[in-house]
Amino acid sequence: MGRTKTTWNSGSSWNSGKTTTVRVPIALKGKVEAYARAIDNDIFRSIPQREGDIFLIIEAIEKYIEWKRANYHPNQNSRELDISTRAWDELRKFKKLLKENPQVLFEEF
Repeated sequence: MGRTKTTWNSGSSWNSGKTTTVRVPIALKGKVEAYARAIDNDIFRSIPQREGDIFLIIEAIEKYIEWKRANYHPNQNSRELDISTRAWDELRKFKKLLKENPQVLFEEF
């Protein structure tokens, strides 16, 4: 006999209750599910919802670096883009902060 919703004993693995099917591009499925799980597990509890889009900010930083590499013009000092230079220090620090400790950006002073 097949299982139906009345024969499942384990219940949902989601903390927020009932679920629904959502259509998203296959390429985004993992990221969307990871974001939904993070919200469901209350990882971002100290961060207001609109600031919960940290993944988007990190992705934008990475896309910017890719764009800079693709549009980099070699000069006498270097033939390819080097983001380990001091000029990139603050962007690297900001990206690291977003990944490791984003809640400090939203604490009240």
